[in-house]
Parts: sequence; C-alpha cells; structure tokens
Amino acid sequence: MAIKPFQLGNIDQSEDPDAANDKLDLWLDATRPFYLESPEYQKLSKANKKGEGCWFDIFMSLYLNYIGTDLKYLDVDAAEELMLELLPRKLICSDTQAKTIIPELIAYWQFFHRILNGGKQQRLKHAESVIAFLENIRKDYLSIYKGDRNSHPFAAMDFDSLMQEALNPSAHHDDDWIANLIADAAHHLPDYKRQPSPPDHWLSLLQIPNVAELLDHICHQGYDLTLPNASDAVFELLNCACQDLFMQIRQGNKEALDFWSYIEQQIITSAQKNTLDPDGMRVLFEVLSTHKQFLSPEFLNFTHHWHMDHVDVMMPDELTPEALEQSLQSMLEDIPDEFTLVSALHEQLAFLPAEGLKLITGALISSDKGLNGTALMMLDDNHERAMSIVNVLSQNPAAITPVTLARLIRIRNWLAAPVKSKVDKLVQAVRKKGISPQSPQPLPASDILETYMSAVDGSGAQGAMLTFRDGKLQRLISFVLKESVGIVDVLVTPPAPKHQIQEYVSMMKQQGVAAEKVSLDLIHKQLPFFLALNQKSNIAIDHELVQVMELLGVENWNPESTDLATLFDPLLPETPSQADIASVQKRSESVRKITGHSLNVIY
Repeated sequence: MAIKPFQLGNIDQSEDPDAANDKLDLWLDATRPFYLESPEYQKLSKANKKGEGCWFDIFMSLYLNYIGTDLKYLDVDAAEELMLELLPRKLICSDTQAKTIIPELIAYWQFFHRILNGGKQQRLKHAESVIAFLENIRKDYLSIYKGDRNSHPFAAMDFDSLMQEALNPSAHHDDDWIANLIADAAHHLPDYKRQPSPPDHWLSLLQIPNVAELLDHICHQGYDLTLPNASDAVFELLNCACQDLFMQIRQGNKEALDFWSYIEQQIITSAQKNTLDPDGMRVLFEVLSTHKQFLSPEFLNFTHHWHMDHVDVMMPDELTPEALEQSLQSMLEDIPDEFTLVSALHEQLAFLPAEGLKLITGALISSDKGLNGTALMMLDDNHERAMSIVNVLSQNPAAITPVTLARLIRIRNWLAAPVKSKVDKLVQAVRKKGISPQSPQPLPASDILETYMSAVDGSGAQGAMLTFRDGKLQRLISFVLKESVGIVDVLVTPPAPKHQIQEYVSMMKQQGVAAEKVSLDLIHKQLPFFLALNQKSNIAIDHELVQVMELLGVENWNPESTDLATLFDPLLPETPSQADIASVQKRSESVRKITGHSLNVIY
C-alpha cells in the first residue's frame, strides 16, 4: 500500500467530527506499521521506542480537532500551537514519559519526509520546517511541558513566587490591558460565546498574576457600564479565570488555595476602607455563587453583610411584603418550572443572609411552582440559610405538594444533621395531613436521543452527556463523575431548536473529547454510587442534579451492589470478533508500554 498524507476529503470536521476522527483513526492504523518498520523508528533508543506511535496519534488528534485541516497544511505555526499550548494543557504524564514525546515526533516526521518528499513531488512541503522546529525545542521541551512557558499556571512555582508575581504584575502588560480586554470582550462577546473554547488571548487569565490583576481591576475600578454587553463580558472573563482557579482548589492545589485566601483577605480589607466598586463586586459575586463551597466562613459572612449594605435603593412603598409578593408572582408567570425559577434566582440570592432569604421565599410559597422551587433552595451548604427555608415551609405543612414531599424524603441524606432533623419533622407533619409523595414522571425512553460518556481523565473525572426531546424542541444534560468527589458540574439546558443542541454537541467534539455512546442503563447504575461520594466528600448537591435524577427516572438514590458482568450486555451491541479483540489489545499494549498504565488525555 502506498502511503498518502492524511486528507479529510469531502468531510467537514466542524460539521461531522465523528466521521473526521474515524477517518483519522483508519489512516493512523494504516500508516503505523510502515513507521514501525522504518529506519527512523529503528534508530530511536529503547525508551523512545516504547510508544510505538502513540505520541504521534495524540499529536494528530489534537491537530484534527483544534485546527481541522489536511496534513499537508500543517506548518510551523500549527506545530507551535500544538506543542507549546495544546499538548501541555491537554496531556498528563510523568517527566520520564514527556521526555519521549519530541524524539518520537521527530522520527515520525522524518519518516514522512523521506517517503512523501523523496521524489519530484513535495507532498508535505512544510515537513522540513516542522522537523527543524521540533529539533529546536527538543532540549527544552520538558520545561515547556511542565509549564515554564506558561502552559500550566501553577507548575514549578512555589507560593512565595506566585504571590510576588501577583503583587508585582508582569511587565509585559500595559496599564490598560484589563480595560482593553473587557472592551474587546464586550464588543465581540456573541462571537466568542459561539466558539468551543475561550479565545486564545483569554488564556492569560489562567495565570495567577493575571487573575490577581483582573480581580484587582474589577473589584476596585469596576468597568465601563456604557459598553455593549458590559456586565456579561465581565462575567465571562471572571468566570474563565475563576473556573480554572477553583478547579485547582477542588483538586487540593495548596498554591491555589493560599492565593484565594489572600484574595479574600484583600477584598475584606478593601471593604473596610470603602474602596470596592459595587458594580464590579456584583458581577464577582455572581461568578462566585457557583463556587460557594470553597469560600471561607469569614468571607461568606462578609458577603452577607455586603449584600445587606448594598441592596438596591427602592421607594418605601415598594418594600411592603405585598409589593414583593406581587413582583415575584409576576415573575413566576413567565417561568416554566421550579428548576428554571431556582436557576433564575440563584445568582441574586446566593449570598443573601438567612433573614433576607426568608423574606423572599415567604413570598414565593403562595403558589405550587414557587413552593416547589423554595424547597429546592434548601440544598444550600450554608446551614443557617437551609434552616430558614425549612422554617418557611413548616409554617403550613398542608400546602406541601406531593412532588416536594417526595423530594424532601430523597434529599434528606444530603442535608446537614440539624437541617435533616427539621426536615424529618416536616415530612411527618405533611404525612399527617394525608399527603402522599409522588415523583415526577421521568423522560420516556423514546425521548432520549443520544447518550455519551467520555474516558476517565488523569484527575479521575468522567463526563456524561445526554440529549432528549422536549416537545418540538430538544434539551441537553451534562455532568461530571469525579473520583473521590461525586457528581459535579451539572448542566441542564433550556429547550432549544435541534440545530442549537447539535451545535453544542459538535462544539464538545471539536474540543477533542473522546466520547463514546453508552446505554442509559450504565448511567443509571453509576449515578447512585457517585451521589454517595457527594455525601462523603461534603460536596453539596444542587437543584440541577435533582432535576437530572428525576428526568432519568432514578428512583433509588442509594447505591446497590451489582454483578460487573451485568454491565457487559448493554455496552456491547454484538459480540466482538477475534480481530476486534486483537486490535484493542494491540493498542492497549502500546499505551501500557509508554505509560506503565492507561494514558490520560484531558479534553
């Protein structure tokens, strides 16, 4: 067989990433045996031979899913992006393994250069320049991979160094770079939000010194309110910076935790000096509402006082309970269900003190939708706030709906002991009123369209995604099963036209997520086990997780033992052939040789 450069042909990677990746896999499987017999491969050291082409497979997978063109167009610019930015951010491996990346890639490219450019026709015209680039970074690539070139913000830096850089921002930024970044985000936000990942010039926000600068600017100087999409743009920038920071904190990174503790103290001190900008702080609190579990008790207490001191000024006659209830009931008319209600109020109520929350929820419970939503707000890691909601619901047990009663019985195990005791008394009072629990109807199996799960990454996380019908529209569910933590990052999208949901799925695949279709039964079996980890790790469950469990019809939230063999049939539509088994074993052995265990690529 003649070796040819990889070509997509009539496949558009952005429209059909599955077909594109399937074609790449076929091409890699076809060319690899020639490479393994080549003199370029034979010249490698024993350590560098262990991969048997695995590094080049990853290199090409990243190239296809992030750049998405034929191999003949892969030039030095593309190679730089792959080797200096993408691969260090997406790959987890040991220093010993990282040292073998460049030698294998050089050998593979030399092999292609000899075969494809040896005659009159230069079929890979950029091969020589790519090889030269790889040779140039060969000596320093381990330090590049480990983050010395800003690929990993926390790599190879101690806390003192991080704080010194945070307090003395990098000289390469001009004084207006944050303001310019906000202005750029405001003017181009619709375009940026359609992309599968943040624009490249936002990646600097993953570096601790730049996070410090951004927070300092937003908290003290605020932002230009006259810009289009101003608040949304600042929210997205802060969310980009904080999401990575709190992911590091969740994974136990001490430097990230110490840095955030320092930021908390700086904000509290600035508040005492009255130097914080209210508009900037409002957006920051919206972003932090999804990271409450990582905030210190002192900072949470500060946020409660801040919100009480900065309530929007209203006319005295508008502060009556009657006016508040009328306003909330008007809002309820435009909201389809209690889950949408909680999502709509989450950012506004996340840091409201218990007494303020009691006032709001007391006005909500006059309707079934408002009462059901109020009960879901009980899933709060602040025990005082959760207790205030139980007290509101306990005022009239006869008003508790059968759906809320069923939820109270299920979620009680994930509540703090004092709250759980109060909920148990409420459940008893409701049952005495003759009310029986009734679970909402789950999705019909025919409405569930696609079910995907990713491979487990290097941090022990595995993503799941489902699409389903909602009338003439579609919706998407996604969440992450995190080892030793539980179920996190839950998302249930609003109903949307089919093409919008498919765009979301395509964006995920463009990011290179190695997702496979699985049976719904497998997810059903996984959820209770990981839900139990939420309880053990003290990671609160939220209203969206309750919605997912109900939509999928998970009746028993407690894990049950199962025979591993019972999982096989749903996963395998037909018995694999001996050729299929041999192919998988060969690839598995290649990965084992290079890593000593399974290779983890984060997408």
